[in-house]
Amino acid sequence: MGFYSNVVIPFFYDYSMDSQKINEGRKSVLSKITEEEIVEIGFGTGINLKFYPGNVKKLIAVDANKGMLRQFEKKSSNRTINIELINQNGESLPFTDNSIRAAVSTYTLCSIKDINSALKEIYRILKPGGRYYFLEHGLADNLKTQKWQHRLNPVQNIWADGCNLNRNIKSLITNAGLKIIELKNYYMKRDPKIVGYMYEGIAVK
Repeated sequence: MGFYSNVVIPFFYDYSMDSQKINEGRKSVLSKITEEEIVEIGFGTGINLKFYPGNVKKLIAVDANKGMLRQFEKKSSNRTINIELINQNGESLPFTDNSIRAAVSTYTLCSIKDINSALKEIYRILKPGGRYYFLEHGLADNLKTQKWQHRLNPVQNIWADGCNLNRNIKSLITNAGLKIIELKNYYMKRDPKIVGYMYEGIAVK
């Protein structure tokens, strides 16, 4: 990862992804967490921290971008949760099989290069009955918007550091073996439809 990925993108992420409209979705899905220990895939700069409920005592924060983790360390003042940072990509998680009770990702699945491997890794590390909480944008629910998503995806991929507009999040999660038990789809208010179609839910192993 070069200067753009390690410096520019973390700054842009903090500036653009910590807004009131985006955080409504974060609050909605993260408030449902009942587990004490969480693995967050694509931790970024730690925006989710302020939305974890009080029952969460330990967070294992995984991110492939060192710049994101450095950005978090600069601003970190949260000490109510024990946080362990791991600089690792989502396609190869450093946990044994069936060892994790809960995993989280928000605005992460769009940019993982080998998304199928990453979701299979989440499936692998979760204990039977373990939960995966997700909030992701992806393929829209109408053909007109989908066409524009496919058309503009190469541009989005370049300027947004690997972000994809056109991933069918529901299908990807279920194809990895996880069972979706709760799903809410909606368009983010005031966002262009090509980037604002959301998948918010919970899946279990």
